[in-house]
Amino acid sequence: MQNKKGFLDISFSWVFAVIVGAIILFGAIYFVNKSANIQNSISSATTGTGLLNLLTPLETGLESGKSITITLSVNSRINHNCNSFGTFGKETIWIDEFINKKWTSQNIKIDPIDKYLFFPKVLEGKELYVFSKPFDFPFKIANLIYFSDAQKKYCFKGFPQDKENELKNMEVKNFEFGSCSDGSVKICFNSNSDCDIEVNYNLRIVEKENEAVYFEGDSLMYAAIFSDKDIYECELERLVKRAGKLSEIYQEKSLNLISVGCDSSVEFSGYRSELSKFNGSEDLSLIAQSANSMNSINKYSGCTLW
Repeated sequence: MQNKKGFLDISFSWVFAVIVGAIILFGAIYFVNKSANIQNSISSATTGTGLLNLLTPLETGLESGKSITITLSVNSRINHNCNSFGTFGKETIWIDEFINKKWTSQNIKIDPIDKYLFFPKVLEGKELYVFSKPFDFPFKIANLIYFSDAQKKYCFKGFPQDKENELKNMEVKNFEFGSCSDGSVKICFNSNSDCDIEVNYNLRIVEKENEAVYFEGDSLMYAAIFSDKDIYECELERLVKRAGKLSEIYQEKSLNLISVGCDSSVEFSGYRSELSKFNGSEDLSLIAQSANSMNSINKYSGCTLW
């Protein structure tokens, strides 16, 4: 009877030790996973913030455009969302990173309220080529920033010499001209040839993946080339809203000039009326007519506003 009791005591102690050990092990695993998730979240947020900070040199000022190369610490997916609600709308980016042979998905979002970024909803890569151009309509609205994966080649075919020279001066390393390498994205200018992206400059249309969007000027042409339709249309609506607010500032400046005896002669009501009717890129041509008229008047005015 004594031996049986000792056997039960030993068995209970062993079971208790196993249970306590399992709890400690589970807690340790949970802590390690939690810590790893926190570190991944910090890494994702740091990468996203750092990426936006690297874009600062692309604020072009008086220059026609700039380019930079961005190298991330690990292979990353830059997720891109845009909405046009509110005064200026907003875009959101968040970054997934390939760590320990799997993709993190921390979904920590960053809202760069003063940026206008053009790339697809998801852009994957470790090295990115980025360039920018100012968008004037008719006064400067913003700098537009375009992203591309360094591993993908973009071949521009049939582009006029001035546009080709401008792109060459950007020194974006994955741009090709005329002769295209295998697997490159072929972008054709006013051509019916078999290309991935067709630019009809006469009709101001960019067609790709069986979808078409409209543009005015080279800045928006590149925006249409390097982003998908949803992102392009949303960012365009944000730019139109910004143009409306800037026109109010310029009109106030015009009134201040009149008060000191200098009349700029620029009329803003028609321009703002067209902006208010904007319902998609197909409406750009009417706004452009008003913008071009305003620009001509301003250019030859004795009191220029921009």
